[in-house]
Amino acid sequence: MDNIFINLVRNPDWKAGTNLPVYVGPPNTKHPGKNWRVGVQINGQWYNQAAFPAKDKDGNKIEGGLTIKLEPSKSSKKNDFASTSSSGKDEYTF
Repeated sequence: MDNIFINLVRNPDWKAGTNLPVYVGPPNTKHPGKNWRVGVQINGQWYNQAAFPAKDKDGNKIEGGLTIKLEPSKSSKKNDFASTSSSGKDEYTF
């Protein structure tokens, strides 16, 4: 498998204490009038990426840690978790 590069930028809508991702895919500059993000393509499938604060097995945030989430891209705007307008409620503890 080749290297996979995932670009992330700080989420301008993120605030401490929210469930929004801290980092999201960069804005899609080809469509400046839209709130679209650039995803990552893996084996021909597009994915949306986001980074959330990492948590330990007890749900406590790990200082400086991040959990990166890749989710298959969906055409519906309401399913685009990497969008800054998303609730971003999907957080995982490993």
